[in-house]
Amino acid sequence: MECLNCNSEMMNNLVQTKNDQISYDICEACGSLWLDAGELDKMAFKVEGSIEYSSKDKIEGDSESSKKCPRCEDTALDKVSFIGSDIALNRCRNCRGFWLDGGELDLINKELEEIMPVEGKGFSEFVNNLHLPYWYKRVRRKSSETDFDIEVPPIKGAKLKSETEYVCPACSAKLNLYTIFRIEFEGCPKCKGVFLDKGELRKLKDKATKGSWKTLRWMDDEVEAMDKANAMPSNRQCPKCEGVKLVSASFGDSKILVDWCPQCNGTWLDRDELQAIVELLSSKLNRLSSTEMKKLVYQEIKEIWDGPEGKIAEILDAKAAISALINITIFEHPSLCNRLMRFSNMIPIR
Repeated sequence: MECLNCNSEMMNNLVQTKNDQISYDICEACGSLWLDAGELDKMAFKVEGSIEYSSKDKIEGDSESSKKCPRCEDTALDKVSFIGSDIALNRCRNCRGFWLDGGELDLINKELEEIMPVEGKGFSEFVNNLHLPYWYKRVRRKSSETDFDIEVPPIKGAKLKSETEYVCPACSAKLNLYTIFRIEFEGCPKCKGVFLDKGELRKLKDKATKGSWKTLRWMDDEVEAMDKANAMPSNRQCPKCEGVKLVSASFGDSKILVDWCPQCNGTWLDRDELQAIVELLSSKLNRLSSTEMKKLVYQEIKEIWDGPEGKIAEILDAKAAISALINITIFEHPSLCNRLMRFSNMIPIR
């Protein structure tokens, strides 16, 4: 592993005690660290719970990090905010590892000391040999001797199920069958594109923000209008329809260009385009006013009887739209939001 800052070869340190072990890759030239998932909890000052799961999602509006994950092929590190602070860390969305520039671990420890009780001295205890009498084993090797790769699925969290004979329309590699949210889809292990059968794009979009009032399950207009959009012929072949070429069209009024099959109505999305679609729809939801949302709720309620999905699915769509209306209305009226918060605090916890 080469340092992402100065290109020096990193050194891997494995320290074992009788009860635990810690492993980290460090650049001895500039002090940068690569920490695999779980290692930041051990390197930083000890606190109640995990600080790795306290990091927020990707910082909105922040330009994409130029750093690439040393574990996951062709995966850019995201800039994330550490526990809501001003500390911006580089984290891999796939393997959940952290890249810390020299000095960032000290900033993390300082932040932890200010906001919560801490124990121990974390990494400094190891570098200052304070634990030397308790070490069971210490191994120091070049990172190239301990490096390993982590598979990057086409959709975050997807599990590989089997290989297929279908051919990727983008790079001609063989597609694999993956599963996520109990939904099966074909994906390319090389270029990370995905082929979604008819209806699967809507299902995956519905699951993307499950459990949040910002659920997108009722926002189907762009998905349902793809086959009606102005499309242009593509040189890509449908992986499931022999001799049929995909056509390309913009997703809604965005710059996202998707390919779909006019015969089976399957959809091909290049790498990260599913996430781009989710972010686009989430952005549209955030801009809606309560007045606009009321009209959309009325439309969703009407579709319970004559909508394109089954009655149960349409009821769930209407329920999600009503939830969005309630939350948008609350956010538009801060005084109402404050009253509800005060009321919730008065309710005794049983």
